[in-house]
Amino acid sequence: MEKKSIVLIIFILVTFIFCAQPINQLDEKGKKQGVWKVNYPKSKAFIYVGEFKDDVPIGTFTYYYPSTKTKAQIVHDKKGVRSVAVFYHENGAIMSKGIYKNQKKDSIWLNYGPSGRISFKENYINGKLHGQKIIYYVPEDPNDNSKNIARIENYQNDALHGEVKEFFDFGVVKLTGKYVNGKKEGKFITNHINGKPMSIELYKNGVKHGFSIGYDENGKELGRRYYKNGKELIEKELDSWLNYCKQNGISPND
Repeated sequence: MEKKSIVLIIFILVTFIFCAQPINQLDEKGKKQGVWKVNYPKSKAFIYVGEFKDDVPIGTFTYYYPSTKTKAQIVHDKKGVRSVAVFYHENGAIMSKGIYKNQKKDSIWLNYGPSGRISFKENYINGKLHGQKIIYYVPEDPNDNSKNIARIENYQNDALHGEVKEFFDFGVVKLTGKYVNGKKEGKFITNHINGKPMSIELYKNGVKHGFSIGYDENGKELGRRYYKNGKELIEKELDSWLNYCKQNGISPND
């Protein structure tokens, strides 16, 4: 028998054996084992194709849109602990990429718009936002290669925690402030496009507390309001509280 014929027979046998392998199998403990191919309801299109060992995904998993276009590819290590993931928009452009640890997002994740331009960058620990998040302006012009920052946030255990800063698309600071455990705390400054303050507001435990002051583009004060634990005080109530603060050596902004 010719060598080419032998090779062809072996190829056919291997293909037959592979195709004959059972799919979508559960063991006696109800755990997924082997190759799984899961379809959308009433459709031949797959939701995903991948392999499990003791209910843990291993190797390459491919996810699909109902249109059959690739939605994501996730490559798991042999123990299923660490996974490298790439998600796609339906037009084929990368949507996001990063890693999972124990099937939870971890470390740096990059996210992109359908045009392929980066839209934001995040940091995760054990599936929760933790650390800096950077949001970018996405230019409408596909030939515009700028990568200007729109907002910088900081997170701790999935909650805003630390400094937040916003920018106009030409780089001037638009807003600065601080969060503590997801709540605004302290001074928040919003600027005019010339960089001068438009308003200065004070927060305590997530609500306005103290004087909120507005300014024009030249720095002239336009007006002010006073808040105590989120409630605006006016007229006699305000005068009474300010007198109390003065008599007791208390700053009304504390």
